Amino acid sequence: MTEKSNDLGIKNPVKITDTTFRDGHQSLIATRMRTEDMLPIMEEVDSVGYHSIEVWGG
Repeated sequence: MTEKSNDLGIKNPVKITDTTFRDGHQSLIATRMRTEDMLPIMEEVDSVGYHSIEVWGG
């Protein structure tokens, strides 16, 4: 079995999940953000290259 590499040739790269939008909703003093409030910044957040972005908790 051979190991796969990503585009940079790195085996098993670290994968980061951004949770700032999810955690902001879980704050005791936070005001809930609406989807329409988050959409304008999401492209910029996505351009960072996170493996995934959590927006709502379970």
